[in-house]
Amino acid sequence: MSSALARSFQLYKNAYTGHPREVWTIFFMTLINRMGTMVLLFLTVYLTTVLHFTLPEAGLLAGAFGLGSLSGSYLGGKLTDRIGANLVITGSLFMGGVLLVCLQFATAFASLYALIFTMALFGEAYRPAMTASVADFVPPSKTGRTMAFIRLAINLGMTAAPGIGGFIAATLGYKYLFWIDGLTCITAAVYFWLRSRKWEKRVQATETEAELAVKAAARPPHKNGLYLQFLLASFLLGFCFIQWFQSVPVFIKTEWGFDERYIGILMSLSCILVTLVEMPLIDSIEKSNKIQAATLIGLVLIAVSFLPFLAPKALWLGFLGITLLTMGEILVLPFNSSIPLNMSPAGKRGEYMAWYWMAWSLTHVLGPSIGLTFAGAFGFPAFWLALCGLVGLSWLLHWRLADRIF
Repeated sequence: MSSALARSFQLYKNAYTGHPREVWTIFFMTLINRMGTMVLLFLTVYLTTVLHFTLPEAGLLAGAFGLGSLSGSYLGGKLTDRIGANLVITGSLFMGGVLLVCLQFATAFASLYALIFTMALFGEAYRPAMTASVADFVPPSKTGRTMAFIRLAINLGMTAAPGIGGFIAATLGYKYLFWIDGLTCITAAVYFWLRSRKWEKRVQATETEAELAVKAAARPPHKNGLYLQFLLASFLLGFCFIQWFQSVPVFIKTEWGFDERYIGILMSLSCILVTLVEMPLIDSIEKSNKIQAATLIGLVLIAVSFLPFLAPKALWLGFLGITLLTMGEILVLPFNSSIPLNMSPAGKRGEYMAWYWMAWSLTHVLGPSIGLTFAGAFGFPAFWLALCGLVGLSWLLHWRLADRIF
């Protein structure tokens, strides 16, 4: 018993220690920022139950976030290569926070669409900048572990955010969520600016990386066939994954009759599981070189996570689904975000990461509108089966590319 506990302790210690201080700063910045995600988690619920938009209208408005995120990812990647990641991160968080506060005052479709788009344009520009910044301090052999560490910050913040956000929305009202979200983003911007002013790169480009950068000038990411295939696989995965945060909450409230408190508890369970399991598991997988197998298994788990919603109403089925989804994302997402980081040459890292986050942003453009419109037209059961099929296509693409991207 004592030896098993000692091994477990050592496993966790190895996973959580050894990160550069710059990565720890990014960790805490991300943690503070993710505490400000409560409105976004309940955006479609807010639009349909408070402002009384129809499902297709709510899908279009949620899609405005994705369109802004798509533009912001491109802009953030371009600016990262030109002015540096730190300035992009600081400006993105600050402006995103200000616009979140303003969002509560919009009620008309046009003003909501414009504000949601602009908020995402600024707010999501930080993603390629944050990921590119990691590469300045972490060698390629440890990027999977580091991205899992950053995801830990995301999930620690989101462990509390859904439960607190659901409670506030159900008892005090949504306006408090807008204020809390905006102020936490502004706090993250100030914290990061104070900490990052004197940073210097620890990982310099090697001669090989310099040669790759020269080659990349003639072969940008949108002309890299292998990279585009990976982006397609990531898009299909992301389209289905975000339904858990867009369509599933609407289904749980409107079809199953559970309010935001229960939705928040489900989302918090996911974050708790990620917090407890992901870091030591990813560290072990990376060291044993089982990344390919882990990714393919994780995709299967994500696909079947939608199947419990085909059964009659029962809250435990929601917990089963979120558990399957979480174990799948633990096995897939850290490596999914580290692959483009390792594929990108140093001189084009911001551009490559921009295209990666643009693929994920596109899921926010198309996911809510297509998903909720499809569910409204054909019913949620058909929608869950369609999502399983799309994850299956992503699995096939990952399997075909496995030997060249892992």
